[in-house]
Amino acid sequence: MTRFASNMWLEAIDFSKLAIVGGCVLNALCRSPFPDTKNQDVNLVYYVNDVLDFEKTIDTTIVNLNKMDSRDLTNVMKVKKAPGVPSYNVFLNCGIQLNISRQPICQSKNPLSHILHNFDMDICQVGFTGDKIVSTFPFLEALATKSFVVYSLHAQSPKSVCARIAKYCSRGFYHLEPIGFDGDFNSLMAQEEIPLYRVENLQYIDDDSKIRHATKEFHQSFADNIDTFRLQEKFIHMVYPQLLQHT
Repeated sequence: MTRFASNMWLEAIDFSKLAIVGGCVLNALCRSPFPDTKNQDVNLVYYVNDVLDFEKTIDTTIVNLNKMDSRDLTNVMKVKKAPGVPSYNVFLNCGIQLNISRQPICQSKNPLSHILHNFDMDICQVGFTGDKIVSTFPFLEALATKSFVVYSLHAQSPKSVCARIAKYCSRGFYHLEPIGFDGDFNSLMAQEEIPLYRVENLQYIDDDSKIRHATKEFHQSFADNIDTFRLQEKFIHMVYPQLLQHT
């Protein structure tokens, strides 16, 4: 993790419950750093199947960060909870932003593997658990070929998905477009950006003809990895068709 302004904050992370995942781990693995990582965002996921312990883990992490010597520039500047989702943004004085979130893991026997496989972009299916790198096989393929696949891509994908594709293309990776994809990236990028969270103030008249005010929250969650074109299944059918006979 030497690509970041400071690595002292790693001592505050309980890696038995939290793992660093996604593009920041990929950045650390590449020979040259990404040119667009000045913001130094670090994504951490809570991968323990204990919903009630998540908030306690957040509190413990904040306490650990605050205990660190201020001359190391790692003490917390600000903690902000993301509205509508179990996620916190922790802003450190060294310029690093930690995003700590809880992902749905259902009843998976391997929660971290479940989380990584549910990332719709194979180039992001990688994590760091404090002493080792874990990843999916599609990630290894993507890293070896400097290409990536967005499994959830379809003709009506939101602008946010296309923006992520453009970001990784600018980082030197090639996007592999599925055969049969009938969307147009220019049209998709021209869409209005829909925020993940928004609030609307409403006014209505109740049964007593009185004017009432209400607040309505809208939360747009990230799309599941549904593999629209069944790319993973087709790949397995090519290289190891016997595996599909047991699923």
